[in-house]
Amino acid sequence: MRRAPAIALAIVVLSVLLSPLRRELYVGDETKYSQVVREMRAGSFFLPTLNGSPFTHKPPLHFWIVDLLTYLFGLFSIWPYVLPSLVAFVLLLWLMHRFGGPMAAFVCGTSLLMWGSAQTARMDVAFAALLALAAYRIYRADGALTIAAGVATGLAFLVKGPMAPVIILALFAFESIRRKRKPNAKDALALLPMLLLPLLWLVPAVIIGGEPYWREIFYKQTVGRAVGAWVHKSPPWFYLVRAPLTLMPWFFLAVAALVRRRFDDRGRFAMSWILAVLVPYTLLSSKLDVYMIAMLPAVALLISRFVDNGDDAWGRRANAIMLALFAIIGAAGLIVQPHQIKGEDGALIARYDVRALFAILLIAAIVAMIVTLRGRLVAWTIATGFVPIAALGYAALFLVPLGNEMASTQPLVRAIESQHIAPEQVALYVCPHLWVRGMDPSLTRARQVDADALRTANATVIIARRKDATEVHDVLRNYRRVGELRMIGKWFDVYRR
Repeated sequence: MRRAPAIALAIVVLSVLLSPLRRELYVGDETKYSQVVREMRAGSFFLPTLNGSPFTHKPPLHFWIVDLLTYLFGLFSIWPYVLPSLVAFVLLLWLMHRFGGPMAAFVCGTSLLMWGSAQTARMDVAFAALLALAAYRIYRADGALTIAAGVATGLAFLVKGPMAPVIILALFAFESIRRKRKPNAKDALALLPMLLLPLLWLVPAVIIGGEPYWREIFYKQTVGRAVGAWVHKSPPWFYLVRAPLTLMPWFFLAVAALVRRRFDDRGRFAMSWILAVLVPYTLLSSKLDVYMIAMLPAVALLISRFVDNGDDAWGRRANAIMLALFAIIGAAGLIVQPHQIKGEDGALIARYDVRALFAILLIAAIVAMIVTLRGRLVAWTIATGFVPIAALGYAALFLVPLGNEMASTQPLVRAIESQHIAPEQVALYVCPHLWVRGMDPSLTRARQVDADALRTANATVIIARRKDATEVHDVLRNYRRVGELRMIGKWFDVYRR
């Protein structure tokens, strides 16, 4: 049993390699990031752009790494895009192993938000790993803000933005209060790399980009996201309400750990870490589940201390509730009929390969409960973590082609190729950026246009998102509709002159 968490952890690491073997980049941030990287290859390396305009949504470090990897693997290989997340995932689990042992690493790695993000082209796992490194150095220094923590925070800033120093400084403040420790000059030294590393890029970027670039970064991406809650109107309790999903499958075990409050010093540090993420993000306007990835290592640390303390009735009940919910979800997926699901996706539930996903979830949940009913809390926790991984591992092996068809730009690429014209004669209106592994690079010359540009494009073929077509009806009336396609649940029409 002593080796069980380590063996389980190795299986988790291997499981994140399954989906990249077959999957495409999916519509949204992933395909958008691929376009940013293509434009970096075309000459905008230092100041990333999207459709020719400065891309200010994220700092450039993640894109620099992806861009360099494309020289090894190619622009239309999945690996340059997902390797940064995969490597960050492995490094994070190694760090959590050192921080709290194999159980902390296992709980962190099987948190579905973390596990799923590790297989994407996003930078969230790298951000979480760098923040975890900074937190680890603070803990090892008895609450002091070290140079190493400052460097890790500065790099995290360059990966995802200014929330990195906000979180780490909040953690430092909470720990100073808890330990009744006054900041000193050595703490102040750690602020230098925390601030200088981002400035080494930001100052030249502002000089190159000029005042419009500065306004975009400061007013829209920083101040706008901080005070825009009055627009988005996400309530302060947003993350608390979403916790059962963001902490899946460990929500109930986390609640049990909080209720029992058997905290040693490491557990109390984990609480400071949780608050350092939760409080700032609650105060900000932009509230997304994915932001809580930065909190998952702290939650894993808290849970691992609780589980490692031995058998506890609260922990058993928590895992039993989670396994029962998995069984209910699995059973519901087998019982529900296509006509009971609204929309055109109802037919998916009738597919045997989709039904098999729910069957695996149901069977795995039942087996886990039976096998561990009289076992130790450690064994039960490992079994609980593996239930969703078993189902999603099956999906990664057998349902990826279906996911590619539904969520990637494969249908859009086929639609363009079916017209047998030069890509330059294709105008894409409110369409995602093209990316399919092994794609003909010439297809990227299909033009992304807004309404004004479409009116002067003189395109032979126009592909437009259906719900936005009324905005350019004056252009489309000169074309005939020759096809349709569906991506991420939205319909697009193909028009030809």
